[in-house]
Amino acid sequence: MKGSDPRLAIVEAAHDSEASELPFGKRWNHETVTMRPEHLEALRQGRLVALDVQAEYVVYLRLDAEGKGAGNGG
Repeated sequence: MKGSDPRLAIVEAAHDSEASELPFGKRWNHETVTMRPEHLEALRQGRLVALDVQAEYVVYLRLDAEGKGAGNGG
């Protein structure tokens, strides 16, 4: 899909990183984060959701409500 971000994938379930290379190729670990309705509402209001990844990295989630493309902007 044009304008899509290759770092994002929609999947039906979490894949076991030890047994599968889906959806991004070989990875050495994974985790699942469950969002609550207030997280989704914050995204709809134009706010960001900060995600702590394994106490080492931070990922900021942003909603592209206008469909202008994901990009990796800051």
